Amino acid sequence: MIKKLMAISISLILFGCGSGNGKQSSKETLGKNIKVSEIKPELITKLNISSGVTEPLNEVRVVTKTGGTVKQVNFKNGDKVKKGQVILVLEDQEIQSSYLKAQATYLSNKADFEIKKKNYEKFKQLFEKQLISEDEYLLKKTSFLQAESALKTSEATYLTAKKDYEDLVVKAKLNGVVTDLELKAHEKIAPNSYLVTVVDDSKILVKTGVSVHEISELSVGNKAEIDLEGIENNYFGNVYEINPVANKDSKKYQIKIEIDNPDGKIKKGMYSKVLVETGSKNGYLVPKNAIVIKELYSYIFVVENGEAKRIKVERGYSNDDRQEIISDELYSNMKLVTEGQFLLEDRDKVNILN
Repeated sequence: MIKKLMAISISLILFGCGSGNGKQSSKETLGKNIKVSEIKPELITKLNISSGVTEPLNEVRVVTKTGGTVKQVNFKNGDKVKKGQVILVLEDQEIQSSYLKAQATYLSNKADFEIKKKNYEKFKQLFEKQLISEDEYLLKKTSFLQAESALKTSEATYLTAKKDYEDLVVKAKLNGVVTDLELKAHEKIAPNSYLVTVVDDSKILVKTGVSVHEISELSVGNKAEIDLEGIENNYFGNVYEINPVANKDSKKYQIKIEIDNPDGKIKKGMYSKVLVETGSKNGYLVPKNAIVIKELYSYIFVVENGEAKRIKVERGYSNDDRQEIISDELYSNMKLVTEGQFLLEDRDKVNILN
């Protein structure tokens, strides 16, 4: 009986010792659970994200130099017009009278000039043949030069009066849409007043700005995406113009993006979000939440030989929810820790979960 009790006690002691060693060994091999993804160098398209406002590529703003009274209005705001169509007509008796008077004077001086020109040329030939005196020749020459001067003066006056008279009939100078027309029939218009604008809305420009760091990598023709307020679908275009001088207030360089507007949905003055390609480079992009911040430095964790390795990185270009990272320790197809990284320390044992 005593021998049996001793045997049982020894067995329990040995079992207890063996059990303790097993737990210690399991604890040593147990790692932290993580998830990873492989990353490799890729072409990074750099984007400038800013706000912009739309304007037509072409528009004509009509201002009357002379003023007048509104005689006729043929269109209203929003109407489409073709080049050469009459939008509105002004009338002014004084302008018409000045035009007719200038025209009559010009035609009279032109006829007088032609007569004196022929006389001058005839007397010039006679003088060259020594058939008339020099005084007679110079008299005809002086008369001819005076007629020429009077003709040029009257022509200038006539052309000015003619333009003022023709400008009373306001025609569309391009195909487009009538905007900002607020005139009524018989309304008196003062000189230098604004009348109407015709907007060619087939092509639209979006104005925005880029920083000094981006202007050097930006070129005419770079691609851009436009997210317009109030319009569901985005539009795509290209950089049309780059101002090489920065705005003195914003310190940014204005650029204009050209986009097609075949359906006419884009209107002048719309606000938008603008994404412009400002260059490209090869590098590593990782999810922003894979980056760990410790003591104001940025780190990532990668898996090597079943252990977590901490790598200090610099931040480069940011692209929405992805971040470029820069370090001499990065390599292709590295296993980047994307879940569980905030609980890791350098050289921790890890278990990769599917």
